[in-house]
Amino acid sequence: MAINPAKEEYELQHFNFSSEEIVAQNIQMVQSLLDKSLAVFTEQLIEKQQIPEEPAARLRASCNKTALAMYNDCLPAMDRLNALYRKTFSIPDNVLLPTDMLQTRGYTDELVATLEQEVQSAKDAVMQGAVFLASLDAEMELHRSLEACYEAEEDIVELLKDLQEQEIDPQDMVDMVRRLEIAGIVEDSGPPDSLHFE
Repeated sequence: MAINPAKEEYELQHFNFSSEEIVAQNIQMVQSLLDKSLAVFTEQLIEKQQIPEEPAARLRASCNKTALAMYNDCLPAMDRLNALYRKTFSIPDNVLLPTDMLQTRGYTDELVATLEQEVQSAKDAVMQGAVFLASLDAEMELHRSLEACYEAEEDIVELLKDLQEQEIDPQDMVDMVRRLEIAGIVEDSGPPDSLHFE
């Protein structure tokens, strides 16, 4: 049967194989099985019947010829099977592939390229949004970890305000300076009367 290259290409796009490939593989498989099974049968026959070497060699030499004759006897059945393969995996002329749909709708290469560019732009925008959200999450995590510091800072500010509002007794300050001098932390700065506080 003559192979139609356009039809075969169409089948390859649709099934990822063509009906002629299936037919060829089926023929090769049947021929291979006949050759192997006849060779094994011949060897078993020679061994079981203890056929001498010269007739055994003639038997072995005739295996290919016999296998071909057996295949020729199977040809009518093989032809029916191959016709079934061709019918089963044949694509009717009115069936369109996805690539054909672009042509029937009048899509040009420029339009397809524009649509692909829009898809890529949308993907890029999604990726940028994902990166932005990830950076926001990291910043929120940093703020959550700093909340304790903010609270401690507020406590310190409140404490400082309280201390600023308290009045300092000059005599308490003089006593504290004397204790520091006695302890040797500060040097004697002169008589206590020289201390002045506003």
